[in-house]
Amino acid sequence: MNCDNARILLHAQLDGELDAARDFELTRHLEGCAHCTREFEAMRALRSRLRSGEFHFGAPKGLEHRIRHAIAHAPNVPRERRIRRVLGAAAPLAIAAIMLIIFIPMLLQPPLSDRIADEVVASHVRSLMGSHLTDVVSTDQHTVKPWFAGKLDFSPIVADFQNDGFKLVGGRLDYVDDRPVAAVVYQHGRHLINLFMWPAGTGGGATRIGELTRMGYNVVHFRKDAMECWLVSDMQASELERFAKLIESSNPPAGGQEPSAASSS
Repeated sequence: MNCDNARILLHAQLDGELDAARDFELTRHLEGCAHCTREFEAMRALRSRLRSGEFHFGAPKGLEHRIRHAIAHAPNVPRERRIRRVLGAAAPLAIAAIMLIIFIPMLLQPPLSDRIADEVVASHVRSLMGSHLTDVVSTDQHTVKPWFAGKLDFSPIVADFQNDGFKLVGGRLDYVDDRPVAAVVYQHGRHLINLFMWPAGTGGGATRIGELTRMGYNVVHFRKDAMECWLVSDMQASELERFAKLIESSNPPAGGQEPSAASSS
């Protein structure tokens, strides 16, 4: 994260509005950047001062009396006419308020792919920060894949790519896009990779969708065997792209278990 990106997020962190991934990245940046830290502390001091009593002002003396006098001497309009006037003025405002409530969140909401990318990166960061990287620890695909049975309403893709430099570490349950998903964990050198999967809405087959970068992490999104697949890691984008191609080109045998990439190539 550079200083330009950090400054955009300073107010959000001050108000506690950042998700886990952005908060972690910004905190790490502030620890090593004295300039952004000074700016953040200045914002914190300004907010504290604005909340102090010196900026609170009371109403002028006599204002309440003048308001009550104006109400008491207002023209005598029949009650039913007053009600009609109030309702006539309130109806458009109520309709406008309803439209704002319905449509403004839709306009402000980021595209679905961006939102899911943020979610999988946040889940990836949480898995690295705590002790919940895996629920089942095994380098054997025939151990990891059956572990998901009964825990999810689908069977995730679990393959062995150790001959290609991607070692299977294990798997766990996670939650993305408002549903339980499978997270299969691999290791490439010193880099850990999370492969998030859940059933695709429509279509099937191996379809490449795109590569993204979020908060310093590389993300590859593709569709394989009617399954949404999201790869997240801090490894080089080219290597993560190569891993995605290995998964896309793997073909499960009739027995339902995925072969290693070496046997499928």
